[in-house]
Amino acid sequence: MVVPQPIQNQLKKEAFYGCVICGCPVLEFIDFTLTGIQVDKPPPRQEVFLPENMVAICPSHNQKLQAGKIDTTFLRLSKNNPFSKIHDDLAFKTTSSKELTVSLGGCTFINTSRLLVVDDFDLINVRRLDQRFLILDVNFFDRSNKLAAILFENGWSSERSRIGDWTIEYLRPKRLLLQNSRENMNLEARIENDTELRIVGDGLYYNNQKIKITPHEVFLGDREIGIDTKGSVLTNYDVGIRAESLIF
Repeated sequence: MVVPQPIQNQLKKEAFYGCVICGCPVLEFIDFTLTGIQVDKPPPRQEVFLPENMVAICPSHNQKLQAGKIDTTFLRLSKNNPFSKIHDDLAFKTTSSKELTVSLGGCTFINTSRLLVVDDFDLINVRRLDQRFLILDVNFFDRSNKLAAILFENGWSSERSRIGDWTIEYLRPKRLLLQNSRENMNLEARIENDTELRIVGDGLYYNNQKIKITPHEVFLGDREIGIDTKGSVLTNYDVGIRAESLIF
């Protein structure tokens, strides 16, 4: 049973859109009354979700909770005093109140949420919510075109049988790393100078074609895409980089 989106939104907002322990913006949602059992796969008896008994934490701290390395009392205290509230300077947000600036593949996009779209399917999407907090949507496909993980509005979902393949780290200052050891997949989202989000990645796939994002290029298979916007500063675009996959 999946936690209803309105409750997820409430938990994210009270956590200032980051793990209550470390501020990582990749989140799962835990019910205290289930003593740390992940609520996206609760026991059959679970029918009601009460936000007062729940908290938003990152997958890394969720794994530690499952292993008994985090006490639920500490988790309740963190719920009332979330990391991103106490350490505002380390929260995953920008300082600009007017514009969202993202650097992707050698192009700068301002106030453009749909950053990478292939075959009209959104692969990377970024926007802002309360007090300039950054919200990420990323679809992670593996080389066989299977959806390995989803990051939707900072909420994380992946194959539970393979969750150990993922390493998710929030490094200082404001550097998010997502890595899959089995698929050799990685994505980095870093806030620079508190004003600009820079995204790079490698080992992502779509329609069996590898996606690589460097500071200066974006490749789909062996083709560089987004060449027409490369080196530009574009404002209020519907889509940042759009491409069509090659079907063999």
